[in-house]
Amino acid sequence: MDETKRPLQIPPEFTMYAEKNELFPLYERMIQEVIVSQPADPLEHMINFLHRENDDVPQIMMIGPPASGKGSIAQLVNKESGIHKIDTADLLTVEIEQVKQVKACIDADEDIPGDVLGALVKERISRKDCADQGWVLVGYPKTRDQALALQRHGIFAKHVVYMEAPDMVLIERR
Repeated sequence: MDETKRPLQIPPEFTMYAEKNELFPLYERMIQEVIVSQPADPLEHMINFLHRENDDVPQIMMIGPPASGKGSIAQLVNKESGIHKIDTADLLTVEIEQVKQVKACIDADEDIPGDVLGALVKERISRKDCADQGWVLVGYPKTRDQALALQRHGIFAKHVVYMEAPDMVLIERR
């Protein structure tokens, strides 16, 4: 048989080693990062990714209907563990170009473009405090467009918590 056409045989020890050292999830995150970022030098980008990768920090998205308790639970998580609570309303307090675009959309009663808020979220979670201690993103994304925008910005939560409550409870809380 031609050496180039024989089946690839991976020794079982490799699989056991890779699972023991959690290499498969690392490969997956690294490939996601390269595909989303599409850097000019993928190898250099992967090396930088490995230098900054911190698997120990929580990265959580908390979604659900209005008044389901997302903010309250996120505040409790922040108080108990030091994980940074990120609410898109808090991101809109600084005066930068993206915020001006968002405020213009709100004033015109239009949908806020996902890429605009996605860029604000990306900037916030890239800061050292979130990178070191983790983050919980509250109530965002709300739409498919916003979720895809987060993906385009390379934001992938490790956990997604969906909060729900009976309709009567939600109506009473509003």
